[in-house]
Amino acid sequence: MIDSSALLHRASQLRDRAKHEIDEAVRSRLISMADHYEHLAESQNWSKAHPPDVSELSNLFTRATKDQPKDE
Repeated sequence: MIDSSALLHRASQLRDRAKHEIDEAVRSRLISMADHYEHLAESQNWSKAHPPDVSELSNLFTRATKDQPKDE
């Protein structure tokens, strides 16, 4: 995973570039890319704060197996 601060830095660079862009379509695309970078950084921060619990994952797989119909 890329460090979230690097993603936020890249988003800032894209926003700065968009400020100086003359073409509206390019400016819009740069801002959209910056939004995506910021969203990725937020998602990574959330994932770090809420790591998956192995026991919950195993319970999920166990339930999924029990719910499947048996082949006859």
